[in-house]
Amino acid sequence: MKKLVLLQVLSLVMLQLAAQTKTVTIRGTVADTTVHSIEVSHLVDAGFSEWASTRLPLVDGAFHSSFQVPYPVEINIITGPRAYGKIFIYGDAGIRIDSTGKPQITGSPVQDEYENEFVPFFRPNDERFDSLRSFYGNNHQKYGPDFPKAIKDSAHLLAARYYTQRADLLAEYIRRHPDSYVALWDISNFVALTPTHPYFDFDKLFASFSSGMQQHSFIPALKKKLKTSAWMQAGQKFPAAFFKGYESMQRAVGSHSKYYLVDFWYSHCGPCASEFPKLSALYRRFHAKGFDIVSISVDKPKDQQDYREAIKKYALTWNHVWDRGGVNAEKYSIHSFPTYILLDSNHRVIKADIRPPELEAFLDANL
Repeated sequence: MKKLVLLQVLSLVMLQLAAQTKTVTIRGTVADTTVHSIEVSHLVDAGFSEWASTRLPLVDGAFHSSFQVPYPVEINIITGPRAYGKIFIYGDAGIRIDSTGKPQITGSPVQDEYENEFVPFFRPNDERFDSLRSFYGNNHQKYGPDFPKAIKDSAHLLAARYYTQRADLLAEYIRRHPDSYVALWDISNFVALTPTHPYFDFDKLFASFSSGMQQHSFIPALKKKLKTSAWMQAGQKFPAAFFKGYESMQRAVGSHSKYYLVDFWYSHCGPCASEFPKLSALYRRFHAKGFDIVSISVDKPKDQQDYREAIKKYALTWNHVWDRGGVNAEKYSIHSFPTYILLDSNHRVIKADIRPPELEAFLDANL
């Protein structure tokens, strides 16, 4: 009896381990003769804590590589200035990168599902979102700080409607495809980027997958992230651990600011750098009125010099905290960069994952 139980436990462990990683093999060719290598990036664990990037040299226009990935995982391929994501490979797949740099995948049933089932199913909703983003962006550019409240409120109502529809569509897709790796990856993107998303019942979505998928390591990892990111909800206190050793700074910021933005970043983060001019403009415009910024770097100790030089390079004249190696960021489920969280003077969350245009509109209305 003990032996039977032991075998059952070992079988369960092996099943869970098998679900955690898959060996992916990619082999293919690049049509553009001026390209001499490609770059492949992917997650290395189910906790969304680390990405790996590998540059593959071309030999007579061909490449070949095998690596371990947590599954499901989106693989990104970069050829020159072009980057392509939404590549799902299970096992051994062929890739032909045409003269425009776009990968064409063969031999991957999961990629076939993504292209032939998933994309068409969500296309109408995605197109409505794209139109709304263009509408909002064009009006924000047109009106700037005088963005009419009626237009803004209308856009927010439409966004809420489209998100609700997206959540309903995802539930229906999983009902039709309970073993879908692509659907699980789609959920993981929402959890990783916006764990406090108000329109998705993540527990209900997880429960809709087949019993086999329930054993997948991604699901407990995502549930853990949801639990550890509960502090991002409006009204919650910002974790004091981030300001350990910087308590006087936090008190000072809270005493002279009505609102302040916490900016999670690191020195080699391209998207972070591209947003700094927008943050600087908002800081110059609203600081005297009661707005402040605290940037929290997750740079590793080996990158300390790069971290300090980046502050000077981008003229980031506000307060800075160094979360060495992102220890607290990992603990509190900050995995995408930049991440912006708006706080009030009592260090309570007003809005997580706020973007510069939305922040500007908020400050215009409240300062």
